[in-house]
Amino acid sequence: MLTQLNIMIDGLKKKEQALLEILSITENQQTVLQSDLPLDEARTIIFSMNEGKQEAIQIVKNCDNMLEKMLGEIGQELDAKQHMYKPQVQVMQEHIRRIMDLDVKVRVGEEQNNKLLDERRNAAFAQQGLKPKPSPIIADSNRIIKAYEQGQRHKG
Repeated sequence: MLTQLNIMIDGLKKKEQALLEILSITENQQTVLQSDLPLDEARTIIFSMNEGKQEAIQIVKNCDNMLEKMLGEIGQELDAKQHMYKPQVQVMQEHIRRIMDLDVKVRVGEEQNNKLLDERRNAAFAQQGLKPKPSPIIADSNRIIKAYEQGQRHKG
């Protein structure tokens, strides 16, 4: 049981690290969006950053799947003997709190980036006297958020 709890703690650490990576990429994308780079250059950079974000999201999903499976295997025994594993449970709870905080920060950052991109696109179209059209970056970003959220839902 102790070995399984330690594996779960390692999984939570990996998930936390992956979320930190996602947050870092999101913040870097925001810096690009706030820069004076031409919109096309900014889009290219953001698209290339999304590849790293996808890899980190896959790590989050894999960790969630592993944690869910292990919890299903040891959940009843853990409930029955939680007093024996209190230190490990407390470590897991602390990681879960940080993970939840990072999750919120990622979502807020993605929303801010979508708004920044939309504002830049609308300004560029207005300068040209054109109506804005849907952004492929926003669609890509929304796809990334949905992939991440699907991983969160599967976690239960």
